[in-house]
Amino acid sequence: MTGSTLLSTHELKARYGDFQALYGIDFNIAEGEVVALIGANGAGKSTLLKSIMGLLRVAPDMVRLDDRPVGGSQPHRMVSHGVAIVPEGRRLFSGMSVVDNLRVALDHAVPRQGELWTIERIFALFPILKEKQAAPVQSLSGGQQQMVAIGRALLNQPRLLLCDEISLGLAPKVVREIYQSIPSISKNGTAIVLVEQDVGLARSASDRLYCMLEGRVTLTGRSADVSRETIGEAYFGASHAVA
Repeated sequence: MTGSTLLSTHELKARYGDFQALYGIDFNIAEGEVVALIGANGAGKSTLLKSIMGLLRVAPDMVRLDDRPVGGSQPHRMVSHGVAIVPEGRRLFSGMSVVDNLRVALDHAVPRQGELWTIERIFALFPILKEKQAAPVQSLSGGQQQMVAIGRALLNQPRLLLCDEISLGLAPKVVREIYQSIPSISKNGTAIVLVEQDVGLARSASDRLYCMLEGRVTLTGRSADVSRETIGEAYFGASHAVA
């Protein structure tokens, strides 16, 4: 069950130097909600996450958390506000063990009310990590490394978890294992944004979806209610339909 609006963007614009990557994005996510961002490469999905996380500079009022302006805040400030990211490419400390990669997050975690994420809870979510906890993280498979990256983000005790292409380059069986963890993460009120190119996977895992094309939102609606035909039109630009 979802609650009140946790985070929203309003007319969010973002640039890489002279190149404008986002054109007035209006986006929102409620407490405990799972929202998918779909679209082809270059659509602006990852740029939206970076703008929310403070990795790109935007005007303060373009991003609001608990209806307070936080746009342009430094990433460590966003973590302290309860926003964490699983970045594309994972960005783990390759020379460290699995458990030491997880412990890094505990050094910066902000205490919160309710059930907190611990390393033992991460091991319960991804049992293979308990078996591999002493292994160097670079010895793990890509899927296992992705589990470490998700666990590390969760140990920041986020209210909002941003997941950037967590299925990219992984075998279908591993993708299913990772996506099976989504309900367990969201059930205690953690909101999740999933950047995903696999439309079927995005629809099945989310409550709502946004489709992006060339830096604009071309479709938004409840995942179960939006037809594949409508998504196809928005995804490839045949029309700017809104569901």
